[in-house]
Amino acid sequence: MLWSNKSTSLRRPSPSHSEAIRCPRRSPGKYVNLLLAKLRMPQANTRQPSISSLPTASVDPGGAAPGTCCSACRPREHWWFSYREALLSTEALAAFVGFGFLAAGWVLAVLQIRAARWLYLAASLAAGFPIVRNCAESLRARCISVEVLVELAIITSLSVGEFHAGAVVAVMLLGGGVLEQITISRARRSLAGLLTNMPETALVRREGKEVQVPVSELRLGDRVLARPGERLVADGIVVAGQSAVDESPITGESMPKDRQVGDKVFAGSINQSGALEIEAKKVGEATTLARILRLVEEAQASQAPIQRIADKAAQWYVPLALAIAATVWALTGNVTRGVTVLIVFCPCALVLATPTAIIASIGHAARRVILVKGGEFAEAVGQIQVVAFDKTGTLTLGKPAVTELVPLGDWDEAGLLRMAASAERFSEHPLSAAIRRAAEERQIALLEPGNFHSLAGCGVEARLEGKRVVVGRADWLEKQGIAIPVAVRQKITELETDGVTVLSVAVSESAVGLIGVRDVLRPEAREAVSRLRDQAIRLVMLTGENQAVARRIATEAGIEEVHADLLPEDKLGLVRQWQAQGNRVAFIGDDVNDAPALAAADIGIAMGAAGTDLALETSDIAF
Repeated sequence: MLWSNKSTSLRRPSPSHSEAIRCPRRSPGKYVNLLLAKLRMPQANTRQPSISSLPTASVDPGGAAPGTCCSACRPREHWWFSYREALLSTEALAAFVGFGFLAAGWVLAVLQIRAARWLYLAASLAAGFPIVRNCAESLRARCISVEVLVELAIITSLSVGEFHAGAVVAVMLLGGGVLEQITISRARRSLAGLLTNMPETALVRREGKEVQVPVSELRLGDRVLARPGERLVADGIVVAGQSAVDESPITGESMPKDRQVGDKVFAGSINQSGALEIEAKKVGEATTLARILRLVEEAQASQAPIQRIADKAAQWYVPLALAIAATVWALTGNVTRGVTVLIVFCPCALVLATPTAIIASIGHAARRVILVKGGEFAEAVGQIQVVAFDKTGTLTLGKPAVTELVPLGDWDEAGLLRMAASAERFSEHPLSAAIRRAAEERQIALLEPGNFHSLAGCGVEARLEGKRVVVGRADWLEKQGIAIPVAVRQKITELETDGVTVLSVAVSESAVGLIGVRDVLRPEAREAVSRLRDQAIRLVMLTGENQAVARRIATEAGIEEVHADLLPEDKLGLVRQWQAQGNRVAFIGDDVNDAPALAAADIGIAMGAAGTDLALETSDIAF
């Protein structure tokens, strides 16, 4: 469009607060700073309890950390802050003034008042000013754009006294651009509603006291206390406590990891079930999360702008129109006829059709909860040759589900699941929640457990109908005096090789069955992959998971090419490698670890429903 590559273009909109949005393509450093600021927004906490007395309740389902309201309750910014850059831009103001003069001129013309002519001239000058400026910029860049032909048509029409024609052409071109920018702002405003806050402060134990300090003031060696539901603010080592930690935003691994004393943890991970005390080994810009942000900045700085279809057509259309107009003038000797040719050739239909098509496509997608951040991205999707998928949260649901029930002896699946889910009834572990969901889906009534005991990273123990029931890892069950037969051990090894997390269930000191839990494929994934394959698009999976898990999910989805055990920089490297080979690449992901690849790809598509702020912000299209 008119200013698609100018300072008001919205390649990847930055967080939408009261400040005006700046083009991240022009200022990637400022953009990443804004993202970092979002990752450090204040959290409503005051004095915190010690690690021994921190609560173990799970986080609010709305996604807000303890002490804050749910994300749905946060106040939404006024609409003016979302639209003001588009409405207050030079182009928008000129379009409004020009349209006002043009409308007034029409009224006076109907009343047959001669002053209408001068209002048309005023409309031409007002709306033509931004076009002249952009035309000059295009010519300085040695690029022939549609604006060149439009400006020539306006100037020549004014020179022969056709003020009305010049005004209509100028206002139509400028108005189309404003209309598109307002549409993009609306999509940006919808996207901003999906964003959530992250903590700005951390609870730290220093000199025997617990103090709340800004994340930016953390020091190496600080003892950081993390409650259930909070994001970790530093890379470090667990020195006290046990908990399940969701590391998928950083590593891409789908299953939460049980972390205890001596284990490593990463900033940006989510502490899920227990309280942890962490000795900070990396803080600030040295953390894994900060490294990923730097990769995003580098990828955005090197991202080439997408050329609009209208601009491509202008390379041959404008010279052709000028040549024909000059020929007509030369043959007839009548300058008015030459001007008429320019007016006729002026691509008003193209100028209006482009934003109209963009508005229709963006609106059509928005009704299906697909947010497109600009018309150029809607156009570029049709040119994609390689589609790379993340696994966790993209092809899969991103949460554990029971996929295997292996009853032993006289037990059946329903009885096995009933005992396991009842024993796990009071556990907060994500695997426990998956077992309870499986029982609920099968409408299995649960028993009331007694003497419930949970040991993080191992399993649970309870009494049901007077019997001792133990659910957990096979090694832990053996430490409890429960024998695991060799054949059962072999079955466990077989399932774990296939990427399944296996829990053993014992009743009255005897193993009665196995329960396998893993991340599962999205119901619609296979059909989506099949449709892309039918269009002769190369399909690839890029994931941080191990090769066995990645290969299984890829096979279920119908994807043949798989790259596993990847770090964020590895995904970025593959995207750039394919681009260097001349391919246009789309990357689909949802987590922080996907952000560098999303930013570098020709089209970044974020699975926003379960994704992170950074993945949403660095993408071009968000689901």
